[in-house]
Amino acid sequence: MSTFTSPLSSQIERFLAHKRALGAIYHREEAFLREFDRFALRERSEPILSDELVRAYLSAFGEAGRPNRLTLMRQMARFLISEEPRTFVPSTRFLGIHRRSPVIRVLSREEACRFLDACDHLPPTFSFARRVVHSAALRLMLLTGLRCGETLSLRSQDVDLNQSMLTVRGKFGKTRFVPIAADLSKRLQDYRKMVMGQFKSNRPNDAFFPCPDGHRPILRKSLYKSFRCVLHIAGIEHRGRGKGPRLHELRHSFAVLRLLSWYESNVDLGTKLPLLATYLGHVGMTTSQVYLHMTQDFVGEVIRRQVNRFSDLITEVSL
Repeated sequence: MSTFTSPLSSQIERFLAHKRALGAIYHREEAFLREFDRFALRERSEPILSDELVRAYLSAFGEAGRPNRLTLMRQMARFLISEEPRTFVPSTRFLGIHRRSPVIRVLSREEACRFLDACDHLPPTFSFARRVVHSAALRLMLLTGLRCGETLSLRSQDVDLNQSMLTVRGKFGKTRFVPIAADLSKRLQDYRKMVMGQFKSNRPNDAFFPCPDGHRPILRKSLYKSFRCVLHIAGIEHRGRGKGPRLHELRHSFAVLRLLSWYESNVDLGTKLPLLATYLGHVGMTTSQVYLHMTQDFVGEVIRRQVNRFSDLITEVSL
């Protein structure tokens, strides 16, 4: 039975099914589609995605709420126009909407060390889930660069600690194998014993990072609260909404710190960067470049290397 009720309900359902058939999770987007469906029902719209309907829908939100909804409207319109030529496809700057790129906040090496230490020092008043499960998930994200969704989707059977290997289900239904370091594997072994002792269960399909019922995965919004607490304990300032650090920036931090380590070791980055792309689950280097930022740590190392190489050409000038 359909859960959409507007004149556009069948079109919305087909679009949602199409996206999920391509491997998109679309949880947040589904919530937006249900919101749009209710709006279209109230507006008594025709069964066509029209200029007037899209304009009225997007105008109902403030500046912060428009960009993601415009992107979704564009995607649905481009899907529907093949079957209904009268479908309105809004432009990328429709109504003057502009998507601002988020400010990426990458942890320095020293901050990363403080973050990991803080994961081990959450208040004893916290629940077992926050103190043990959440801290282990945050540690794994920083040390492997896994996406939040990939981390929370891990099942017990996906974590082979004898081989120090994770089976990760990434974006668009793709699966990859992610090796982990021996010390992280040992920590996860200890963590697994604690979880088994707490929940008295370890079925193969149970979440590796379970919520208090011991079976389902913890919620992203719950993990985010613990993430903010860890930042506070580590003395890492959170600069407010949109300025980070965000949970996803643990992935950026992993990529930059890995690259910095290779650079310090004077390895051939041309051979290492494809390995990093594969580890992160990217199909090529173009996507991985988004995660590589010139941080203060990195600038210092670049200067050190160039001074060592060209010291005979560089002279110190006093002003």
